[in-house]
Amino acid sequence: MSLEIRSSVQRELETDSITLPIVELDVSGRTVRYVTTARGSEKRANTLLTKEPLTVPWLETIKPDEVYVDIGANVGMYAIYAGVVGARVFAFEPEALNYAELNKNIYVNNLHGRVTAYCMAISDVVDVSVLYLSAFSFAGSHHDFGSNRWDSDKIIGGRELQRDKRPQQGCVSFPLDELVSRQVVAPPHHIKIDVDGFEYKVARGAANTLQMPSLKTILLEVDFSIPESLQIVEHLRSQGWKYSDHQIRINQHVYMREGKIESLMERGKGGANFIFFKDDAYFDFFEGFASSFVPPNPLPVKA
Repeated sequence: MSLEIRSSVQRELETDSITLPIVELDVSGRTVRYVTTARGSEKRANTLLTKEPLTVPWLETIKPDEVYVDIGANVGMYAIYAGVVGARVFAFEPEALNYAELNKNIYVNNLHGRVTAYCMAISDVVDVSVLYLSAFSFAGSHHDFGSNRWDSDKIIGGRELQRDKRPQQGCVSFPLDELVSRQVVAPPHHIKIDVDGFEYKVARGAANTLQMPSLKTILLEVDFSIPESLQIVEHLRSQGWKYSDHQIRINQHVYMREGKIESLMERGKGGANFIFFKDDAYFDFFEGFASSFVPPNPLPVKA
């Protein structure tokens, strides 16, 4: 599927209650708006099709009124796009500034009732705890729920961040199975799980949901340095889920040579998004995408 941003217009959206800076994108005929409160929000909007080249094409496979669950929604780049496509969306984002941006994005796209956002973490337990932030900023990531997992200071986005001075926010968590059983969330057809290393806890708390017959696809971010994350891949395969070799070799920088991903997994280096499915038509979909794929942000050629 070939998608392009045909136009990008910066403007202010003004109502009788609020004025918001937005960028309005024409994505191959679809109009989608994102608020640009800060540089981080603006950057995410401008990289909608390039940061994760396959995510939006995958969302385009969603049929109208199918249920899409976005776990780790951030400011809502993909949750909003799924809503514009016509999905019924349940989005989860625990960080306060991101959650505010997510709700602004719902508002400027008039998606109330179609996209519902919750300020909570999805995990394997019902808990009231603390969210450790990488930084207090719009569109930030690398936050930890329940414990500070950093073993030292880190440099993220060119900034040096101190382990022992991470901002904290109060936060609650629920397992996805709990929310589905309570009928807070409808049985999903598609799920995205991108929570910076806590994916295995999400999967553990969604064991029943991941076996529902209605579920068609799962996009899972896998960190190859985390053994529990690698175990999710094998567990899903044992449950009959499949993934395309063409799909996992695609990222914004390169179309990896055959066998490269398996080598990285064995060495515990790097990571990738895996899109799991049961319908073999997705094999053709991803192979067709790969056949014409040009990395949007290619790595520099070595001298």
